[in-house]
Amino acid sequence: MTNIINFLKTNYKLILKAIFALFLLYYVIYFLTPNVKMAASQKEQLDSLNLVIKQLHEDNVKLEDKISDFNEQIDEVDKHIGNIKGQKTIVKEIYHEKINNVDKLTVRELDSFFTDRYNK
Repeated sequence: MTNIINFLKTNYKLILKAIFALFLLYYVIYFLTPNVKMAASQKEQLDSLNLVIKQLHEDNVKLEDKISDFNEQIDEVDKHIGNIKGQKTIVKEIYHEKINNVDKLTVRELDSFFTDRYNK
């Protein structure tokens, strides 16, 4: 503790000069640094831009909702297409067997086959 006191006694002028220099430097920087002030018209422009941005965000949310609705509709149409393809395959197989057996049919059976096939 005495070492610190002795150091302060011998170097007090230097310590005071350093404190004064730092204090002076602080005030010079504080007063020489310009304050940024914004004009009222610029503030109004920023406010209007913020409103536009907010509206764009709301529009974006609405569009995302519409996109999700369209995606659901697309999924439903895809399911219907899959069902139709399955039905088409079944009908194709049934008529394929009948077409392969055409040579064995009589004239009446052949007439009945074509009537059933194209009148439905």
